[in-house]
Amino acid sequence: VASKPPGVLVLDGRSCLRLDSGDVALPNGPITLECWCNGDDFSGRRGMVTKTESSEFGIFCSDGVLDFSVYLGKGYVTARSDGAVLKPGKWHHVAGVFDGKEVRLYLDGDVIARTPGSGRRRSNRLPLLIGADVDRSGNATSYFTGKLDDVRLSKSVRYTKDSFKPAAKHKADKNTVLLLDCDRMVGPWAIDRSPTKSHPTRVG
Repeated sequence: VASKPPGVLVLDGRSCLRLDSGDVALPNGPITLECWCNGDDFSGRRGMVTKTESSEFGIFCSDGVLDFSVYLGKGYVTARSDGAVLKPGKWHHVAGVFDGKEVRLYLDGDVIARTPGSGRRRSNRLPLLIGADVDRSGNATSYFTGKLDDVRLSKSVRYTKDSFKPAAKHKADKNTVLLLDCDRMVGPWAIDRSPTKSHPTRVG
């Protein structure tokens, strides 16, 4: 029997995945947030993977402009692309890194923005949303439209150099907090391949 080809998460601009804050086993310190994305429409404000609300972290792709923000100390430290860099209908690898000294943003394996920043990350009790931004009540807003794949959140610095070759499929290890290969859903749940097994649920 032929094996089923790998799947992707398809989002229609009215849906996303939600993981409750208590299931995000991320200690304070360095992080790497990354995924593969293929957007249908980047116009307007768009959240890709977020937990932001005057705290935490997130990747946005509003109007094709890519940015990764981490709340450190008294405000956000943001690494943002210089103009629109995401092309509708094209697969891109996106990665945001906070290493304790700076926030870096990578596109297709190349660093495109970096901003000095240090301090403790400010946490919140809001859910982590994959495919949208989260408001102060924990609801989804500013939806992503298109496809996402291999969403990985790590409690470590995955990339230290200015360039690397993005892996087609991310792997889980002891530093992986969340890994969604998006190959299939089981009822309303997306399968988390990380050691925490924190399976997010579909919304919308």
